[in-house]
Formats: sequence, structure tokens, C-alpha cells
Amino acid sequence: MLKVPYEEIKNKDLRKDIRRYLRTFDTLYSELRKQGINVADTCSDTSELKSELASLHVKVRNDGKSFVWGGISPSCLHCRTGEKSETFIISLKCNRDCYFCANKNQQDYSEPVSDVRNIKAEFDTVRARLGSLLSVGITGGEPLLFIDECINFIEHVKLTDPSTQIRLYTNGDLADEAALSKLSDAGLDEIRFGLKFDENGTIPENLYDNLKAAVKHINRTMIEMPVMPGSYDEMKIVMDRAEVTGVFSFNLLEFLFPWNNKESYSQKGFKIKRKPYRVLYGYDYAGGLPVDGSEKECLRLLKYAAENNFKTGVHYCSLENKLTAQVWQRNSRVRLADNELFSHNDFFIKTAKAYGKDAVKVMNILEKAGLKNFHYVPESRMTEFSVSDIRLLDKTKIELGISSAIVEKGENGWLLREVAIDGTDSKRFSTEDILGVNYAD
Repeated sequence: MLKVPYEEIKNKDLRKDIRRYLRTFDTLYSELRKQGINVADTCSDTSELKSELASLHVKVRNDGKSFVWGGISPSCLHCRTGEKSETFIISLKCNRDCYFCANKNQQDYSEPVSDVRNIKAEFDTVRARLGSLLSVGITGGEPLLFIDECINFIEHVKLTDPSTQIRLYTNGDLADEAALSKLSDAGLDEIRFGLKFDENGTIPENLYDNLKAAVKHINRTMIEMPVMPGSYDEMKIVMDRAEVTGVFSFNLLEFLFPWNNKESYSQKGFKIKRKPYRVLYGYDYAGGLPVDGSEKECLRLLKYAAENNFKTGVHYCSLENKLTAQVWQRNSRVRLADNELFSHNDFFIKTAKAYGKDAVKVMNILEKAGLKNFHYVPESRMTEFSVSDIRLLDKTKIELGISSAIVEKGENGWLLREVAIDGTDSKRFSTEDILGVNYAD
């Protein structure tokens, strides 16, 4: 779908409807500033970088929320919808205390820090509900503080279903040769190192030693790191070291502000990315909001890998890439009304809307075609209809709104909530951009 910028929309009623959702961003910025959280003044333009990546044959996934050079973990592919994929928190206890950690956002944080959860029992409960799982993850805190429990869990999952892919997240401090050998023998498929820079802006050498040991023992050894604005040169060094070490892939993540330690973020000059989501919604993710400039650094590093023909796979996983599974889980199994379509690109439920005089014009065209799957609302001068029927308007040039909606639970049961309106027109609209699977896996 070719979106028409708000400033170019001429239909006053359509502009008014789009503006309702643009104002929600203004409200967000205002509330953040009231809390002493800085917001970028303008949206960072990454369009040129993304074009350069396309010319370097970098794959675009998940409607432009994910970019891949080389290999990618199967668990990352499963993450797109989250179907038959589950991550288990063994404990939030950690041997580190990183200022950007989002774990303190967890509800009743102190309880999971002191407790060790029975993730074997949790896995059995999930499997009883969902059947065989494609992927499971073990995270924390630092899971390797509880290595025996991790090994028991891995053995249990592999005994239950050998095909289930198991990954473990670690900061790498405790991932020594002995621990890695045990994890490998238990059947661990993938380990992800969240390396951290020390006060000198370097990765301690012992972590690189552990990384080399992991490559020997674990099928897929990965590095997964948030990229701070201004860290391009330091991150290139880490990527070069990973390439030499033989790491399977490198996940570059947007650096997030996790709703705590705002003083630290302010002192370091970090600002929240303007328009942090394409669709503003209360997503169930504790990581927080993306920091301005991080995405551009991630894309520059991806370009560096492609230009230097890295053997190590490099994946830029944006915050929005982590959120699509929630939308899919909500909307994919819904029984749709006759004028609604499920988007295979962003997973929102879509309808088209015509406004003002155009609403009557569209209604007449649809009636003439013998269609009944539309709704005309006289009081708001709006006709809502299926995006697949925009093709009937190809002899006209009518400005339209494309509605995005998500299913959520209300007081009286499940309801469909509209969360965004995008402007387009009948000449430039392509249904394939909504119905087609516009990603590469």
C-alpha cells in the first residue's frame, strides 16, 4: 500500500480521522516529557540506508521490521508469529546490574529474583495446551546461575520432543568450558551471548574465550546485543571478533529505555525515538521504548557486514519486530466480518474507509457492483468496506483511509478496537501489500 502523507491529504474528513491517531503520539510525547524523559525532536530518516541494504542483497523480513544478512536462527523465524514458541524465565536473579536492564519492569520483581521457577512443569503445561513446540527459550536474569536446573529442563524437553529447538540466553560470564560441555551433552541447540562493554568501552577478553568455547560445543552460538547510539566503532570491533571466532550469527537489537533509570539515560544524552511504533498501542512487552539513533547504528552495522561479505549472519531485530507476535496471536484466529481482511504483513485486521462526498460515491459504485459487504454511516459521512473492493474504484482517484484494528478483551467480552488510520488513494493502493506475504524467510 502506498501511503499518502497526512500533509498531502485533501479530504477534510479523512484528515480529521487520521489526526485522531496522530494526536495519540503527541500525547505520548507530552507524558514522557512530564516525567523528565527526553524525546527526539524529529523522526530519524533511515530510508537511504534501507535502500543501500536492498542493493547489497540484504533480506527484508516482517514488513520491513527485520533485516538479515546471511544465516538466521530458526527461533527468530518462529518468533514472527510466536506460534508454538515459548520462552521460560528460570529466575530474574543475575550476577550483573545493568542500568538498561528491563527486568525491573516485571510485575512483583523481587519475587522472581529470589525464586527459582519450575520451568519443566511450566513447559509441560504449555505443551499440553499447544502440542509439540517448535522453539523454547531459557532466560533470566542469568540462567547459568542455575545450570543444573537448565540442564534438567533441556534433557526433559529433548526427551519429550527431540525436534524442539532450545536456546539459552546468557551474559556469558558463567559460560565456561565445563558449563558449555554439559549444556551441549544435554542437547542445547543454541546459545545467545548478551555481551556487555566494560567501563573502558571494550568486551572483557574472558568473554571472547567463552564465546570461542561455545562455538566448539553448541550448534548455534550467537551474540545478541542492543546497539547504543554512538557505539558504531566499538560494535564493529565486536563484529570483527565474532567473524573470526566463527559465531553463527549476530542479532543487533534496538537499544531501549525500560521505564527506569531515567536519570542515567538523561545524563548520557539519550532520547526516545520519535514515533517509536508505526501503530501506537499498549503492547505486552516490558522492554520499554526505543532510543533515538539506535536503529540507524544497527543498519550501518548491517551494511558493514554486507559490504565485507561476512560469513557470520547478521540480523537487525527492531523493537517492532518483537511485537508482531502479539498482534498475530490476537487477530489470526478471529472470525472476520464480511468487510474485514487479515493482513499477512503486519497482522492487523483491515478495512477501507471513504469520507464525505466520496463516501456516497463509493457506496454507489459498490451497490452497482452488487455488493452488500459495506456499511454507510450517515452521521459521520463514511463508508466502510473491504480493501479487496478498492479495485472497483480504479477508474476514479478517491482518497481513502485504511483502518488497522486489533482484538482485545473488554468488560463484556472480546471486541475489535481500531488503532490506526493510514491515508492512501484508489489509484495507488495495492491489495497485495496487505494480503501478500511481504517478507523473506
